[in-house]
Amino acid sequence: MAGLPTAAGGGPLYLDHLASTPLDADVLAAMLPWFQPDHAGNAQSAHHAPGRAAARAITQSARAVAALVDAPADATVTFTPSASEANRLALQGLAPAGMPVLISAIEHDSVLRRVEGLRAAGHTVTLLPVDGQGVLRLDALEAALIGAGRPALLSLMAANNEVGSLQPLAAVGDLCRRHGALWHCDGVQRVATGPLPLGGRDRSGPDMITLSAHKLYGPQGVGALVARAGLAPARPWPWGTPPTALIVGFAEAARLALRRRDDDRAHLSALTARLWAGLSAVLPGIRRNGPADGLPGCLNVTLPGVDAADLLLDLPDLALSTGSACRSASGQPSHVLTALGLDATAAFGSLRFGLGRGTTGADVDQAVARIAAALRTR
Repeated sequence: MAGLPTAAGGGPLYLDHLASTPLDADVLAAMLPWFQPDHAGNAQSAHHAPGRAAARAITQSARAVAALVDAPADATVTFTPSASEANRLALQGLAPAGMPVLISAIEHDSVLRRVEGLRAAGHTVTLLPVDGQGVLRLDALEAALIGAGRPALLSLMAANNEVGSLQPLAAVGDLCRRHGALWHCDGVQRVATGPLPLGGRDRSGPDMITLSAHKLYGPQGVGALVARAGLAPARPWPWGTPPTALIVGFAEAARLALRRRDDDRAHLSALTARLWAGLSAVLPGIRRNGPADGLPGCLNVTLPGVDAADLLLDLPDLALSTGSACRSASGQPSHVLTALGLDATAAFGSLRFGLGRGTTGADVDQAVARIAAALRTR
């Protein structure tokens, strides 16, 4: 079972699962043997048994992670120190020289930070607009694919980490295949509650998918890039010694996510609807950012006339955020919300709720009551 959501003297009520999820007890149990002295082998040490055991564990783990995205047998899994590093690898490590790059305006900060480096390396980079719900405009994508004049690389996430927009995966895959484009997809938020099949010779879909263990009730410190045949990096782990325990934990989290996907989706969809109904009933003028049928467990709202960061100071018993953890210290309005058309004032007045496996209806009701009470005293 995944832990956390607490309160009533047990620490803040955790409602920030889009930033990180608590480590599942089964995942911890799978990892613990690899912290013991008899599992000290380096997976790159093929000349002795402990090293080979670690290498086998990583190979087996790769199969479990590949299964999470229904990857063909010839796909490759490259474990990375984070999903952000997997995004960097896809964009700057695997994009052919000079290939035009198309990036949606609401991508994770780890993707958008690559724009200047890509341009410096000789790639033309085009930022693609989204509509008011955060969904990619397919007409803009097709125009950019045609305008590129040659096969391009698209970087488009499956589900947005701030407002929960779900992208039209089938339509995007068909456009990319028709125009010979490669598609890198940040699947970090999507795979826990919905399918995201890797593309292959006989089916359209992303050519590369970024994943993260700690968004799946796995350990922090490990991500992965799953790629179709022919797109593997030159070295499978070019960052030093592979962290066997973390990778084994990632694999167990992937197995649990696949088994629980339908239950998690139903649970989180119901809780999200309950949260929105509760907030909208007690907070007149509240606005929902993103679609009502978006990512289960994600709710982003704007509270008119309220500075959200200031409000959080009055809510020490709730662990909430104002947006992506990777941009929380920037001092700038959310690029996702401004891409949806919000001005800076509205963006700064927005809260993001991330519900999880361990969240209950009572937790949701408590959060609604606490926020309403805090606003009444302002």
